Amino acid sequence: MKKRCIAFAAVLAAMSALFAYNPPAGGESIYRLAEPNLLADAGSASGGPLFTVVPGSIAFNPAVTALNQRVVADASYTMLIDTTAENTSTNKIASGFQLGTIIPSKWCVSTVVVQGLFVPFPSMNLGNSINIHAGVSKDVTDQLYVGLNAYFGTYFGYGSDFTVGADVGLLYLFKKIGFLTDPRLGVSFMNLGKPLGAGYVVTGIDGTTADVSYPGIVTPHVSFAATLFTVKKVSGGFSADISAPFFQNAVFDTAFACTYNDMVRLSIGWNANIRELADGCQVNLPSIGLAVKFAVNASGISKANADWAKSEICASSAWQRLYGGIQAISGGVTMNLGMKDTAAPEIILWNDEE
Repeated sequence: MKKRCIAFAAVLAAMSALFAYNPPAGGESIYRLAEPNLLADAGSASGGPLFTVVPGSIAFNPAVTALNQRVVADASYTMLIDTTAENTSTNKIASGFQLGTIIPSKWCVSTVVVQGLFVPFPSMNLGNSINIHAGVSKDVTDQLYVGLNAYFGTYFGYGSDFTVGADVGLLYLFKKIGFLTDPRLGVSFMNLGKPLGAGYVVTGIDGTTADVSYPGIVTPHVSFAATLFTVKKVSGGFSADISAPFFQNAVFDTAFACTYNDMVRLSIGWNANIRELADGCQVNLPSIGLAVKFAVNASGISKANADWAKSEICASSAWQRLYGGIQAISGGVTMNLGMKDTAAPEIILWNDEE
C-alpha cells in the first residue's frame, strides 16, 4: 500500500510539472537569437525557404544537415538593445554568440554548435546561458534523411541549473508538387530531457518567477518549405512551421526569401507565440535578413585537394524588433570549404584493356 501511495505521489508530481508552463518572453526562441540566418529565415525544421542550413539549424531539426557535402564553419554575434519604456535599469544592452561546424564524412554528417546568450531585460528576462548541441545525420534513401542530437546547457547568474537531453528529426524531400519545386517536409521532436527547474529564477511570461522552465520540454515541430518560382537568376521560396512547446503552446513561424544568382539572399520572417500574446506580450515585427556570398580560394588549408580552391564565404546580417522595443541586430560569417559533388559516381563493370 505504501509503495502505491509513493507511486501515486510521483505521478501527481510529474503531472504538476507537466502543466507548470511559464517560460520568459523569448524563451521558446533562444536558439534563433544568436545567429542572423536563424533569426531571419532559417530557424525552421525544413531548412527555411531556400534551404539555408547552418550549424545552429540542428537545434530545430538534426536531420537537415544530412545533405551537406562540404565542411562548414560558422561564427556569429547578436546585440540586443532594450529601448522599451519599462526598462528603467542600467541594463540596456545584451548579447549572444554562436560558433559551430558541420563535418561530412563517408558514414554521416557530424555537427557541433555552441551558443551563449546573456539577456537581463525586464520584458525578456532570459538570464545567462551557454548551450552545446552535438548531432549526427544520415540519408536513409534519396528522399528520407534522419538525425539525432545530444545537448547540454548551463544557466547561471540568476541561481544555477542545467538542461540535458536529445533531439530527433527527419527530413523528407518530395518530388515536384504542382508549381512548387524542391518541396520539403521536416518533423522533429526537440528538448527530450531534463528542463530547467526551481534552481534558476527569472521572470516568466505571467510576470512571476514561479514554474519558469524553458525551452519547452518535449516540443514537436512540423515544417513545410518549397521554392515558389525561378525566373532567370532570381528564385523565391517560403517556409511554414508550427511547434507545440510542452504540448501547452503553439508557435507559428513563416518566412519568405529570394535569391539572385545564388549570391545575394533577402529574407523576411515572422513568428507568433500564442501563449506570449495571450499573456500580453507585444507583437514582434517581422525579421529582415541579408546575406551575400563570395567565392574564395582556400587551397592553402588542404594543398592536396584542388577542390578547396572553390570555397565560399557568406556574410549575413539580420534585424528584428522584439516585444515592443528590443532591437536584435545580428551578424555572422559562414564558410563553406571545398565544392559540392554534382557528378554522379562512375561505375565500371569490366575493363576491356588486356
